[in-house]
Amino acid sequence: MESPANPSLLIVDDDVSFARAAAEIARTIPYDITLADGVRQAELRLSRGRFDLVLIDLVLPDGSGLDLVPSCTRQAADVVLVTGHPSIESAVTACRTSLLDYLIKPIDPARYRDLLDRTARRRRLPPPVPGGGRYGLVGRSAALQRLTLQVERVAPTEASVLIHGESGVGKRLTAQAIHAASGRRGPFLSVCCADATAERLSTLLSDAVLHAAALPGAGGTVFLDEITELAPALQIQLLRALENQVPERRNLRIVAATVHAGDRSVSEGGLREDLYYRLGEFTIAIAPLRERADDIAALAGHFLAELNERHVTRKAFTGLALEQLHRFSWPGNVRELRNVIGHAYLMASGETINDPMGLVRVTQPLRETPGSLTVAVGTTLEEVERRMLMKTLEFFGNDKTKAARALGVSVKTIYNHLAKHQNPAESG
Repeated sequence: MESPANPSLLIVDDDVSFARAAAEIARTIPYDITLADGVRQAELRLSRGRFDLVLIDLVLPDGSGLDLVPSCTRQAADVVLVTGHPSIESAVTACRTSLLDYLIKPIDPARYRDLLDRTARRRRLPPPVPGGGRYGLVGRSAALQRLTLQVERVAPTEASVLIHGESGVGKRLTAQAIHAASGRRGPFLSVCCADATAERLSTLLSDAVLHAAALPGAGGTVFLDEITELAPALQIQLLRALENQVPERRNLRIVAATVHAGDRSVSEGGLREDLYYRLGEFTIAIAPLRERADDIAALAGHFLAELNERHVTRKAFTGLALEQLHRFSWPGNVRELRNVIGHAYLMASGETINDPMGLVRVTQPLRETPGSLTVAVGTTLEEVERRMLMKTLEFFGNDKTKAARALGVSVKTIYNHLAKHQNPAESG
């Protein structure tokens, strides 16, 4: 069946004057307009036709406008919520819902036209190519597949999860994936522990419990980002809240995240040991992007596809561009890659992106890990040899036999090089 020439708009509002004004502006785009004065009539309209955009008043005579959102999202319609009586509560509720925008009456005509234009342009685009990944986890590396498997295994359970990984690897995205895979219909609530106050933490947990109580069997997820930054007094408060189990909390999932690996969040990060074990019933380690290079092209393509859809364009990478992205070390991980793609997209004057790195270049050596060594160009061979030897010994706990085996030399050679580097004057 051929699509109608114009995009379609459903306006759900019992304010006749507002509905007529909104319709008149939309007809200039032009849109095909359908009106409804309440939830029941809107549900009937949605059951009988498909709409590209739905403009819904928050407060309707026979219910809440939010009750219509599920029906709209099932047919992939963009949803804009409007209200003449804004409140913090309604804004927070709107932010937790899949909305295109949240407008306050009297609405700004220019902003309203922009929303209409954006939906109309998206409607003219071909369907997006699949590739968003399972639960939003994009990539094809073995590390990404292991991560996806861990998400699927822990999601149906009630176990608390502790995620660790470098900044920018996607800890929040992984927490959201766990929530999505769990089937929980409650909210995903997030707090940055570095900025958390006692009142904020208490409100967040109370809000989550209230949702769990109001929606039996629905549950929800509380994401505690940068958990090691939580003040010691608040760590005690959180531990008590987690230990004092109540029936309403049994289906409430706690997911925490830190940049510190393993128990280093206790020894280096300042996290209480008892809280660490309470949060870490199931731990997930996310590998840095440099250790899963097979994901770079898929992620870059995903970010570019999002930009093309948002701005109604068809830009693409050349083979040279993808090779350039693949060779970069990405010390800022996925977050840095997303930023680079955004910059390259804006700077590309035509349909192809050939030099995505542009002025982005490595200006500092890559941060070392316990199992890696970073050497700057221009370092002498003698210094490289010394650092490699010391790094390998450190990695193997000063076990010279294991270090010799790893370096492919004899134990005697290890001792000879140690003597040389400890007495550099004698080696000349």
